[in-house]
Amino acid sequence: MSRESCLDHVPTEVDELSVRVAILKERFAKQKVSVKLEHEGELAYVRTRFTEFRRRVQELQEADDTELARFEEVRAVETLLSALS
Repeated sequence: MSRESCLDHVPTEVDELSVRVAILKERFAKQKVSVKLEHEGELAYVRTRFTEFRRRVQELQEADDTELARFEEVRAVETLLSALS
């Protein structure tokens, strides 16, 4: 699999994160300060996911053919785990 085809998934993931951030911003705007703490866990999840995503994109951009194959295997396992949960 080529680097370009792997990177084709980047816009989709960015869109998903953007939607999630927009939802959180909307929720925060509607909440009182004391209630905003309810969403702290979800906000932490989004931050962690984005950090991991950014790290993966950087690794993918620097990857050789062997590493690209490993990325594809990892993505397949993550897809399977996501489907099972």
